[in-house]
Amino acid sequence: MSAGPMVSSAHAQSAAVKPAAADAWWWSGFLEAGGRTFLNNPNRNGTIGSGQQSLAKYYEYSTIAPGAFLDAYLAAGSKNGLYKVDFGAKNVGYSDQSYFANLSKAGEHYLTFGWDETPHLYSTSAQTIYNGVGSNALTVPAGIGTSIFTAINGVAPTNNQWPCLTNSGTATNPCNTTNNPGRTLLSAGQAAAIQSVLNANMHRTDIGIRRDTASVEYRWTPTDAWDVKADYTHMHRTGTQVEGIAFSPGTSGAKVEAPRPVDDTTQNFGLNGEYAGSSPWGQKATFKLAYNGSIYKDGYDSYSVENPFCDAANATGGYGVCARTGSPSYPLAQMSMWPSNNANAFTATIGADLPNKSRYMGTLSYTMMRQNQAFLPYSPNSTYFTSNTAPGPLTTALTSGLSLPASSLNGAINTLLSNNVLTTQITPELKSKLSYRYYNYDNDTPELTFPNWVVTDSQQAVPTTSATYAPVRSISMSYIRQNAGAELNWHPNRQWNVGVAYGFERYDRTREDVNRTNENSGKIYADWKPTSWITGRASWLYAVRRYDNYDYLGYVGKYQWPNGTFGNTWYTTAYRQFFLDNRDRNKGQLSLGVDLIRGFTVTPIFGWRNDDFGLNPPADAGLQHSHSWNTGVEVAHVVNPDTRLLFSYMYEHQSQLVASCSTISGSNPACNVATNSDYRDNVEDKINTFIVAMDHALIPNKLDMRLGYTLSHAVHDQPLIFTNTGAGPTAATGGQYPRQTFLFQRFEALAKYKFDQTQIRALGWKGEVSAKLRYVWERNSVNNFQTDVMQPYMYSYIPSTAYMTWMAFDNPNYNVHLLGGSIVWNW
Repeated sequence: MSAGPMVSSAHAQSAAVKPAAADAWWWSGFLEAGGRTFLNNPNRNGTIGSGQQSLAKYYEYSTIAPGAFLDAYLAAGSKNGLYKVDFGAKNVGYSDQSYFANLSKAGEHYLTFGWDETPHLYSTSAQTIYNGVGSNALTVPAGIGTSIFTAINGVAPTNNQWPCLTNSGTATNPCNTTNNPGRTLLSAGQAAAIQSVLNANMHRTDIGIRRDTASVEYRWTPTDAWDVKADYTHMHRTGTQVEGIAFSPGTSGAKVEAPRPVDDTTQNFGLNGEYAGSSPWGQKATFKLAYNGSIYKDGYDSYSVENPFCDAANATGGYGVCARTGSPSYPLAQMSMWPSNNANAFTATIGADLPNKSRYMGTLSYTMMRQNQAFLPYSPNSTYFTSNTAPGPLTTALTSGLSLPASSLNGAINTLLSNNVLTTQITPELKSKLSYRYYNYDNDTPELTFPNWVVTDSQQAVPTTSATYAPVRSISMSYIRQNAGAELNWHPNRQWNVGVAYGFERYDRTREDVNRTNENSGKIYADWKPTSWITGRASWLYAVRRYDNYDYLGYVGKYQWPNGTFGNTWYTTAYRQFFLDNRDRNKGQLSLGVDLIRGFTVTPIFGWRNDDFGLNPPADAGLQHSHSWNTGVEVAHVVNPDTRLLFSYMYEHQSQLVASCSTISGSNPACNVATNSDYRDNVEDKINTFIVAMDHALIPNKLDMRLGYTLSHAVHDQPLIFTNTGAGPTAATGGQYPRQTFLFQRFEALAKYKFDQTQIRALGWKGEVSAKLRYVWERNSVNNFQTDVMQPYMYSYIPSTAYMTWMAFDNPNYNVHLLGGSIVWNW
């Protein structure tokens, strides 16, 4: 009797399973596959000094490059809404590709995986003589230092007597050709010989960083009251950056730009749980506890760079250094990397409804940041110069036994945050908000005293010969920041919404130029909508910040540099740092949206911000004011259901007045125009931006077209005016800094054709299939005298910089015509 039911049950299961596989799940997706090509074959690696362009700026954060491309999205779920799985991919195979996957059971489990690459390309035109790019050992071709010297003199170096840059100095300065008649000044021909050797050994390299980030996040909601989340990300950065290397302590010694390696990982992780329930007084309340951690680890603690102007074969006098140009240099430089560190944070948050229609939100957070990586040795050099000059022959006595004051930093910073907000609905029309925030940045890192230290790998600072440089103490800056605020918002009817707010901010600082700053601010704002076709918004903020006492020397300078002097290691308290200085701020915004006719909207906007600093001219130096304003208009017109037009224009203007002066000393600590060479530099930026766009259905529901054009033009001026008494305001001798210009243009045309559904079904496909054709013209043009001069060559002879090289890496100019086509399938 049991056989019958068993067979019947098996048949029933078979009959039930097959329909479930077909009917219990839904499927959808998106797939776009196509290709791209450049129409104009743009120059990828050109140098700006040669009038060429590059693709560095175009590829800075993305890789919209020629070749095949694929974007995809796939999703599936149970028809009862309980389970769902989806997957997405973007720009597959390129350096900005990204992927994600989500798995969920509604109301209980949510799991997300992600991985993406993010590029940051600085240069495609950098030139370098260094081998080992990307590693922590940058080496030059063997014997290049001797080759350079021989190219100049025609013979191998003798006692390393290199040519000087200037005919000046003292009896102990080898660049004084009177006292050292065997020395000559470097000529343009000798400089050309240096360049010839460098050119024969250089090669091109890209400069940039790639971030590979993997992430996972899990969320669990076992009940309506509980919400638990855990997350983890792992980011690995690889690549190179440009770094300046000083082999010599002076301004006329050996310097190079080198490709600094980047190889580090950052891991972030967290766990938090939130409970939503009722408070003891019977109203809604939520409580959340969270932990967040971070670990940073650099692949290298340092990297080494060989000196192309001084190899080991040229090091003379028994001191292992080269003494060219009166500024010694060592064959090898040791460069430190970012130290490994970690942070752990614990946070508690509560939100609770209170009686009298009030609600409280509070957060308490404590973070511990630690860094205790072992200090590097002072230098790979075992001996050091004790003076700023390098006599020839090299006879200055050396100091031995140089030691670090500690084996590691033992860096420790703890922060405590308390944030509190109370909102109350006083009446149906009137609402208030009170807030208080306390943040303590407590730096417990020991302040170390260095009796002597390394200026460069060829020179050390010691009290006996460099009293203003040594000893030196590290400083550990701390501060407490407090914010308090009150706001009233009145909403009497549908036409008006008006508010007023007051804010107070106080910083108490340790090891900063000021001991304390206090800032009071007031703000008013209003929204106005008298009719359905007019919307107006306006706001104005006024803030006043004042310091109690500004004393750089008393708070920082004399502690950090006990034997310092003005213009050497100290700077005068007449110089103000803008984030600490007295400041008056006015900031306002105004916009008005008007629907002139149905489907035609005009929105003019206006905004300004004036920050005035110092308030004590001309005695104070530094940033005097920063004024900016902007105005523009946006016009949107819906001509009909098939045509939409957009026009936008924005003008932005910023002016920054910077003041400075010379002849600062202990007896003359302020900027006095009667005795100093005082100047004012009013830095101005003006930007005009236009956007025009049109969407039009050439064939409704069949063929759509979009056209768009963007133009942004900016100019940068920084006229330098001297205002010292007696001469009156005069322009800088030799003329003004040249104007810098920036022009960006982009035109895009996109056509999308939707295939007939009948044809799609005839092919056995489901869903919607369309074809896209896209053309983009994008051009960036920058003229910047401050960087263009360093771009033409790996090496360029300029008096006083004859032993310096640049990598010619900065070239933001490009001109691209891109054509792409693709097939898009939605189902």
